[in-house]
This record gives sequence, structure tokens and C-alpha cells, in this order.
Amino acid sequence: MQYLVFSLYRRSWQSTFTRLCQRTYSSLSGSKHLVNFAKQASLVTKDPVWDLVSQLKRERKDEEIHGALNNCNISFLDYVLWKHVVYSPSLNKAISAIEQNQGLSGQLPTDGSANVRKQTLRLPAWVALSLVCHKVRTAEDAQDGLLHLISEHSWSLGSKDRPALLILSTHALAHFDILTPMREIVEQFLARMIQFPTFHFNAFLRGLSGFTRSEEAANLAVSILEAMSAREVPLWRETYRSLMRDRFVTLQLTKVLHTKMAYEGVVPSAEHLEAFLRIFSKYGAIQDSQEYLRAIRRYCIEHGLTVPYGPDVHLRADLSGKTHPANTLYIRSLRHDRASAFHYLHKLLQLDAAHNPGHITSVPGPSSRHAPTKFWSGTKTGVDIFDWTTALISAANDKQTSTSTLIALFERSRERTKQFRPTVVTYTVVLRGLLFRGAFDEALRIWNQLIDSDILLDRKALTVGVQVLTRAGHPQDAFYLLNSFMDAQRTSSHTVSLPNDKHIAPATHHWINIIVINEFMVSLLRIHRPDVIFQLWDHLEQLYSVRPSEVTLNILLDAAMLATKMDNESVRGTFAHLFHVPTVESSSPVDLIMEQLQSAHPPPVVGIWRTRRASDVARDIFRTMIYGNWKKLIDVEAPASVVHSKDAEATPLYPLVELAKSITVPFSTRKHHNLQPKIITADVHSSEKKPYNPYLSIVPTDLTFSAYIKLLGFTARASEISLALAWMRALQINPSRKTLSIALVFWAEVSLRGPLFEEWAERRNKGESEYGRLVEWISEWVGEEAPTEWDIQKALRAVAKIRDSSFGTL
Repeated sequence: MQYLVFSLYRRSWQSTFTRLCQRTYSSLSGSKHLVNFAKQASLVTKDPVWDLVSQLKRERKDEEIHGALNNCNISFLDYVLWKHVVYSPSLNKAISAIEQNQGLSGQLPTDGSANVRKQTLRLPAWVALSLVCHKVRTAEDAQDGLLHLISEHSWSLGSKDRPALLILSTHALAHFDILTPMREIVEQFLARMIQFPTFHFNAFLRGLSGFTRSEEAANLAVSILEAMSAREVPLWRETYRSLMRDRFVTLQLTKVLHTKMAYEGVVPSAEHLEAFLRIFSKYGAIQDSQEYLRAIRRYCIEHGLTVPYGPDVHLRADLSGKTHPANTLYIRSLRHDRASAFHYLHKLLQLDAAHNPGHITSVPGPSSRHAPTKFWSGTKTGVDIFDWTTALISAANDKQTSTSTLIALFERSRERTKQFRPTVVTYTVVLRGLLFRGAFDEALRIWNQLIDSDILLDRKALTVGVQVLTRAGHPQDAFYLLNSFMDAQRTSSHTVSLPNDKHIAPATHHWINIIVINEFMVSLLRIHRPDVIFQLWDHLEQLYSVRPSEVTLNILLDAAMLATKMDNESVRGTFAHLFHVPTVESSSPVDLIMEQLQSAHPPPVVGIWRTRRASDVARDIFRTMIYGNWKKLIDVEAPASVVHSKDAEATPLYPLVELAKSITVPFSTRKHHNLQPKIITADVHSSEKKPYNPYLSIVPTDLTFSAYIKLLGFTARASEISLALAWMRALQINPSRKTLSIALVFWAEVSLRGPLFEEWAERRNKGESEYGRLVEWISEWVGEEAPTEWDIQKALRAVAKIRDSSFGTL
């Protein structure tokens, strides 16, 4: 069977690594988002400072800038004082120059003229705005110099300039997907009066929409929308469009926007209707999708446009109209109802045949194979491959659809009519369905069909290809494919050829994002290769110029637990953990990973990382993220403490010791020496020390804490679980019952002495056990969402499964 996607000898890995290392994040300076905001701010506020900021992009002669300075009432002396800051070669050097300027204020005399001079030595708004617009060029600038600028100097700006600085900063952070500081920035934005609320609120939301979709980003947008409603600030139509982009929007945010639009009496435009239908159908919200399909029908009738069929064609209603892209989107809402999806598609085919005899057998032009159907242009002439592919999603998602049936649906339609020749999306849908069924050999065959065709690959095809190759036992080829795309991304923005003359479509955005890497890591986890996941984590930025997300951290924590379990099951692994046998690493991460992947099987020892236990390294990374991103959490205390260490029961005198404790020691006495010291662990894994926190792109969720708690419990660190829950509460993360239940099961192992001792101690001391203390604390935190007895029973089974040696993938 063919499986080598590209011949490995065709390219030097050392030269590939050299080219990959040369790539950096795309520069923010001159970003169209910043330019557009500056133009809009100039029009709305009529403030001449924006013309000055535009001219300060590059150094000019003094006489060329004189007019702009006069328009802003800025004296030439002030310009000379701050000129070297504005034209600093980098943001960090500009920050140093600012501190030097402000250091002069302490040397001035205390007379009235000196007070005026001290006021002058405050950072002017035109300097701050210029630095954010022109000097934030790298991710390091964004999370080091920019955050320093906001925290130290935004307080001194007025109601006109301060919101603008925060909006520009939001665009900069979104460009590099640095989400963690945004909660504080939102709080600053809402804390004071805003001179132009309508403009600034809408501009802030558009900046926020530049982040990749996440629960945290959506929650921040909702908080801004709630503040707008409270202050009666309207939401502009273009802001609706920005928030409903696929890259950002969530179902929760869509419902909020839906409600806000109805409350404010905003008549949705054509783009709004399409966006609502697209989002609701994507999440399988059938009733909402039906509502918006009907709304699109009404809109098309009112405006003389091509009218789509309605959602009730099977009831012989909504029969007027033609096949429309809106029908394609509606089929997507039936993704979990295979029968309804294909029934609706069948009715569309019947209606098409009645209106356009012979249409299905017509052969489309060559260019239509890859061209998307425009929504409002009326170019769609009938049921096509897009409708078929959308219906195929429901079959791929249906567990009742067998592997053979799914492949037959894919191949027979292609053979019967040239109108349904598959697109790259069709292949992607089928490949995902086969992966879902564990049919890896069949998926590899279909993948090779795609590679041999002349269809252009896209990012989603790359992702599923990496998954297929890895799960089919060829992870080295998957890694090579990933780096081939990365190399193509670096060298050109036009259609380019990979090895073996395979073409990829030109990239409007970067090919490799963190989602692609996360899927590769999950596939490696499934084939029991946590050792490779550790290396990818260490070299994410170096190889792919991406930063880890909370999903990446979830995978890493699961990989650490899997590695520990795998090593515990082998003599060599146990020996390595006892004596911490160091591993020899190559200087090139590409060479190192390629060497690791030469064998499809894991090595004898996978749980030693950076010459330490992988579980310890993963724990330190999590704590570095927590304490580095939210320094206030250093002061958070655990709500309950341990009674005994987890391995205490292994001692032969354990029952007598517990009896003595229950008699002589008050039951509520806590073991403070078991609490972990609040130390921020530096995460240094390369020779180059970074002057910034590498994890500002991570905002943990309930799933992240769940993975961390399971790692703590599995690696005999259950004593730290109560502190982890305290972090969750401080970060306002809503825990699921599953997370709380598993936490309590592990916590019981270090906080209970056994039924007899518990009962005796409670009667004697009239106190509450440390386990009961944590249960009460949780009840105060989540109220009715606290775990029930049934939840605890399920958690007991889950923990047993985690510890089961046959339970490998997590």
C-alpha cells in the first residue's frame, strides 16, 4: 500500500530547519486594522493628533513635522524632548528612554516652573499612540513593552486618548493571539468615562474580534455588550459582522447578538442573515436555522433576489424558489440527523429535476470544481457538490453509518455523475468520518487519492492528512508533510508546489496555526507518543511561529500522565524514573523529532523530559502559567489541607498511627508542611532565556484544570488539588460537576482517615474533616451545581479507569 506522501530524500532536513528558524511572526507595524482605526478616529473625534501619529511612522526633518505639531498645540520643545523616544529603533528601547525622561523629574527643583516641567515629563498621548501604532513589531514587543506601557502610563491619559490606546493595544494583542491580559484591559476600558462611547465601544469590539475563537474571548465580548446595553450604546452593523466571523464567534455569543439585535430593533442585512444561518447551522441548531432560512426567503422576495427553497419542502410547503446557498447551509444544521439531511437533499434534487430537466447530468466547467458558490449572487443553478458534501457530513457524524457505507456514498456519487465530482472539502469530510470510525487503512487510501488528484489542498486538508498519516502508523511522514507546508508558507503567498509537484492553494493567512499543531499532538497521543509531544511543545515557536493555547496545554498534561503510566508498566521505565537517566538531545529539533519518529512504536522510556519526570515538568509549566499570568494568585490559599500523604497506607503501622492521631490530635489540625510553596517556577528549556512570559496565549478553562487535577491525582500530588480549585474560583472559571467529582475522589485519598476514624474524630472533636471542609467550600462556590452522590460514583469509575493499565489514551 502506498503511504509515503513525499520522498524523504528529496529535501535536506538541515536546510529545511534553517529556513524554518528564519521565519518570525508577521509584523504588526502598518497593520490595516491600526491604519483603519486611526482614520476612523480622526474622522469621529476631529483630533489632529492622528495626522501627527501617521507622520511619525518614519523620522522626518523638523520643519516637515512643524505644521502637524502646531495643529496639536504641541510645542517644539516638547517634540524635541520626546523625539528620541518616538524614533527609537525598538519598543523596549523606547520604554527605556521614557524611564530616563521621567527620571529627570526627580532632579527638578520644587518651584512652580518645575511643576509645569514635571507635567510635561508625563508621557504625552501622541507619544503613546505613536509607539503602539509603529513599534509593536513582534510578539515579544506585544507582551513585554506594550503591556508595560499600558500598566504604567494609560492611567495618565484622558477620556479621549485612553480608550484609543486600549483599542490599539487590543488590536496588537489579537494579532499575536495574546489573550491573557485582555481581562484586565477590558476592566480598564469600562472603568472610566469615555468621551466618544459609540465609536470607542464598537471599535473595541472589532479589535477583540481579531482573536481566535475561545470561551474567554467570547465572554469578554459579552461583558462589553452588556455594558453597552446598560449605557444604551448602540452596536453598529459592521460590528455585528466582525463579531460573527467564523474565526471568532461562538454559539453563546451568537445568541447574545441575536437578542441584542431584536431588542434594539435593528433590521438585519443580507450579510447578517447569512451569518446567523451559517453559525446556527454549524452548531446544529435546527430550529434557529429554520427561522433564518425563512427570513432569507422573505428578504429575497422583498428585494427581488433569487429565492431559496424553504425548510419544509418535505411537507410540500416552501416549494417556490430555486436551489440556493442558503439551502446548503440549512442542510448543515442536520449534521446529526442523517435521514433528514439526505431526505432534504433528495427533495431538492426532485425539485431541481422538475424545474431543470437534465440538469444533474450536465458537466460543469473546469473552473467550477474549486470555486465557492456566492451566497447572494444567484450563480448557483442547482443541487451541486456543495449540497452533497454538506449532507455527507451527517452520514460521517452518524455512528450507525458503517465504514463501507460511508465510502460507498463517497465513491458511487462520484461515479454516477460528473456534477458531483468531489472537492477538497468532500475529501476532508470523508477522511474525518473514517478517522472517527478508526478505519485508518481506508482513510490512508482515500488520502492517497486526494494526493494523486489535481485538487488544491487547504489548511483543513493538511490537518486531516497529518491525522490520517499519524494514526495509520506513519507519523514521520505526517511531520514531514507539516514542515513542507510550513516551508511553502514561508517562501510564497502564491500557489506553490510541494515535493512530488503537489500543489497547495495560495494562503491568505498562515497555513500552520495552533489548531493544526494541536490535532497533530492529539494524534500522537492516540498512538502513545508523548515523547514527541514534549519536543513539539519545547519548539513550537522555533519551528512553527505559534504559541500554545489552552487546548495545547490540555494535551500536554494528558501526555505527561500517559507517559508516567507507560513508564510505570516497564522495568526500564521505572529504573529511569528512579535514577533520572538523562537523555541525549540533538542540536536540531527537526532532526531530533525525525529520529524519534523513525520507529512507529514508542521507545522503552517516554516519561523523562528535560532530564526530569515529565509529570513534574508539566506541573511546573502549569504553575508557571498560573503565577506568571496572574500574579495575584500567589496570595490565594488552599481552602483545605491534607491529613496524611497518599502513600501513608503502605506503612504496616498505619491503623495504629491513625488511631493515635484521632485520640491525641484535634481532627481539624492541618498539615501545613504538605502545602506547596508559592514559588514561580521558571520554565527554561533552551539556551536562550526569554525576557517575557511565554504563556500569555493560554487562558485555562474547566477542561484545562480537569487535566491538571487528574495529573496531580495520578502522580501522588493530590495534596495540591484544593489549591488548584482555589485558583479556578479566583479566575472565575465555572467548574463542571465532572471536574469537581474527580477532584473530590482524589482529595478523599489524602483527607480521610477511614470510616471508623472519621466517625470517632467527629464525635470527639465536634469538628469537620478536611474532606468535609472542601465539600462545604465547593457548595458555597457553585451552589446547586455541586456534585451529587451519582456524580461521585461516576468519578470513582473514571479514576479507576485512569489507573487501569489497559486504559492508555486519555
